[in-house]
Formats: sequence, C-alpha cells, structure tokens
Amino acid sequence: MVTLAHIKEQSRLHLGSYGRPRMTKELKEIGLDVGHRRVGRLMRQNGISVIRTRKHKLLGHPKDALPASG
Repeated sequence: MVTLAHIKEQSRLHLGSYGRPRMTKELKEIGLDVGHRRVGRLMRQNGISVIRTRKHKLLGHPKDALPASG
C-alpha cells in the first residue's frame, strides 16, 4: 500500500514526531488524497505513534520545595 509506505517514511524522517493531523497535511502536500481518519487508522494498526517530549521541566512552587525551618 502506497499510503502506508509514505506514512512509515515520513514518520522515520521526522523521528516519530508527526501525529495524525501533521501527517495528513504532509501526505496531501506530496499529492496523496487521504483523510485524517484513514491516516490515523493506518498509524494505529501499524504501531506508529508519536514520541512526545517535554519542552520544559515542570517545577513546583519554590515555597513548596522545602519545609519552613524555625
């Protein structure tokens, strides 16, 4: 299946950071007529998922970090 091959290739090129909406847009740009539901279904059935990374480390409030002394 041509669509699945393109999905796997795009996922590999973008290091697994493309989800269904961006993948659909990318496939449409290269000329494939696909919908977001089909792309999502193919990704799910073939174990292609997004690798999420955090941009910032979440920290608590500074007052909550250490108990008050004294």
